[in-house]
Amino acid sequence: MNPSTSRFAPRIRVQIVLLAVITVATLLSAWAFSEASGTYQDAVRQEITRQETLLDDVRTVYTEDARLAFEVAAASARADALRPVRHEGRTAASEYEIAAQTAFALRSTADSGSFLHDAYRHRKLGYDLPRRLADLQRDKPARYGLAPEATMRSGDTWVRWGLGFAALAGAAVIAGVAAANVVRPRALRRPPGPDRRRVIRNLQLIPQPALTRSAESRTAALLQLLIVVLLMVLPLGAVYAAGGEQRAQAEAARKATQLGTAALAFGQRMAFLGESRRTAELTELRAMARERASLETGITPGQARHERVVAAVETRAAERVREIAEYMGRPPTRADRVDAATVTTLAEDPEHLSDLRDEQKRQVSFAELASSRGVYLGAAAAMAAIAQILVAAAVADGRRRWLLWPAGAAACSTVLTVMALI
Repeated sequence: MNPSTSRFAPRIRVQIVLLAVITVATLLSAWAFSEASGTYQDAVRQEITRQETLLDDVRTVYTEDARLAFEVAAASARADALRPVRHEGRTAASEYEIAAQTAFALRSTADSGSFLHDAYRHRKLGYDLPRRLADLQRDKPARYGLAPEATMRSGDTWVRWGLGFAALAGAAVIAGVAAANVVRPRALRRPPGPDRRRVIRNLQLIPQPALTRSAESRTAALLQLLIVVLLMVLPLGAVYAAGGEQRAQAEAARKATQLGTAALAFGQRMAFLGESRRTAELTELRAMARERASLETGITPGQARHERVVAAVETRAAERVREIAEYMGRPPTRADRVDAATVTTLAEDPEHLSDLRDEQKRQVSFAELASSRGVYLGAAAAMAAIAQILVAAAVADGRRRWLLWPAGAAACSTVLTVMALI
C-alpha cells in the first residue's frame, strides 16, 4: 500500500482526536493542580510571615514597652496620691519622694524611641497599649496586608480549572468507549474501488470491541478497553488526590502557625496583666502592713495617726494601680484600630484556641485521607499496567485461559479505585 494514497478511516481519526483531547486535558489538569499546590504553599509562607510580624509586635508592646510603662505609671500614681500629704510628716514626704524620683528616673532612662515619650499617656490610667500596638501595625502595611485566605481561594480557583480539564478528559474517555463499541454500517465496510484511495481500517489506537467478529475476541477487546480506560482515568484521580492532600496540609500548617502565635501572644498579654495585678496587690498589702504597724507600741500618737493617714493614701494608690493594670492589660478591640486577627488572638476568651486546634486536627485528617487515596490509586494504576501486559500476552498467543489473569488484575485495580473513592 502506498502511504501517499492512503488515509485513515473515520473511526481511527476519531480515536486520534479523542486521544489528543485526553492527553492535552490530562496535562492541563496536572498543570492546574500543580499551580494550585504552589499557590497553597504561598499562602503558608504568607501566614508564617504575618504571624511572625504579629507576634513580634505583641512581644514589643506587652513585654518590652509595657513593663517599663507600667512601672512609671504605678510610681506616678503613688506619687500623685502622696502629694497632698507629703508635708504632714516624715513618712509621707519620704514615700512621696521615692515614688516621684522613681517615676522620673524610669522615664528618663527610657530609650528615645520608647512610646513613653509619645502621646500614649492616659491622664489617670497609665499608657494606651492597644493604641501603641495599632501604630506599630500601621507602620507595616505590607506584612499585615498579606491575605493568606485570599491566596488559598486563588489556589481553589486553580483546582476548579484542574477539575474542569479532568472532566474534559473524562468526557473524552467516555466518548472513546462509546465510539469503540459502535458497529460500523455494512455500506461503509465495502472495499474501495480501483480508482479510490485505500483506507486504513484495522489500526486500533483504542481497543475496538465493535470490530471483533467472535465472542471470544470481543471479550478480550472489552477487557483491553477496560484496562485502557483505567490507565487513562487513574492518573487524573491521583492528581486530584495529591491536590487535596496539598490543600489540607497547607491549611493544617496555617492553623498550626496561627495556634502557636495565638498561644504565645495571648500568654504575653496575660503574663503582663497578671504581673501588674500582683503589683497592685502588693501595694495594698503594704498599706495594710503600715496600718497594723501604727498600732504597735513605741511610737507617739501623732506618729501613729500619720502612719494611718499614709496607709489610707497607699490603699487608694493600690486601687489606682489596679485600675491602671486593667486598663493597660485590656484586650484590644477594633475601635483601637488594631488588626482584626490580632483582636481575635488577644481576646479575653481563649475559645478561639480550641477552635484552631480542632480545625488543625481536622485538616491533618483530611491530608491523611487524601494521602491514602493517592496510595490506593497508585496501586490501582500499577495493577492496571500489569493487566495491560498480561492481556497483550494472552491476545498475542491466542490463549483464552490466559485472560483470567489480566481480568483478575483489572478487577483488583477496579476494587482499589473504588476503595480510594469511598
